Amino acid sequence: MTITDSTTPLSQTWTEQPTVAFTAGTLTNMAACQTEVETNIQRGSLSATSVPSTTQVETWLIRSKQELCERCGFTFKRRYATASISVDAWRIALPPDYDGGEVRMRDTTNDDWMHYIDPLLFDSKYPNPSSESKRAPGDAYFTIKNMEVWLSHPCAGTTTLEIEYERSGDDNTATDVSYLPQLMRFKIVDYATYRAFLVLQQFTAAQMYRGEWEAGMVQTKKADGRKRWAAGGFRCHNWF
Repeated sequence: MTITDSTTPLSQTWTEQPTVAFTAGTLTNMAACQTEVETNIQRGSLSATSVPSTTQVETWLIRSKQELCERCGFTFKRRYATASISVDAWRIALPPDYDGGEVRMRDTTNDDWMHYIDPLLFDSKYPNPSSESKRAPGDAYFTIKNMEVWLSHPCAGTTTLEIEYERSGDDNTATDVSYLPQLMRFKIVDYATYRAFLVLQQFTAAQMYRGEWEAGMVQTKKADGRKRWAAGGFRCHNWF
């Protein structure tokens, strides 16, 4: 038994909403983060041929940025974007850096919030969305299947949708750290420094910076939990 892979990827162009930049601070960009790693390991200026190389350090910084988004319920990893959806569309590709979790969508053309239902209920109510009568997305339901949004009814006309979702940290510009607060930039430097010392076989120093990174992750989770708790009016929401 075999399966033939799709050769026609589902694609949708999303445009990020305007963002507010954090204070640049000491670590203004990825290059500044690399310089901080150089300072920590005290091996002089890094280059494409040094050990570790600038390419390695950049890769570690990028990975730590993604791991920060993955491991922490990170407040600032929420992202907002818009897309123009054509008439008859009912399957829509999510942004490529979607990281799972909650999605909120709004039909900005008709100024309506869209209503989410889980995939099982969606399938039972709308087994073939393409056969449903056309509606404005704000008058329909949506669900998430892997990296797609499915609408319960095809679009009745060209519509602009707005989406709010959690980003993975795998950005169009891999070196983008603009959405990370300054303290988070220092945390990704800790991880890159840890990896650098491993390459240099300085295991005691590597262990120390790994401890800094892990402790930073714990602190970040606690701090982010307090922010979410505050946003909920300092109330614990439980359903029995």
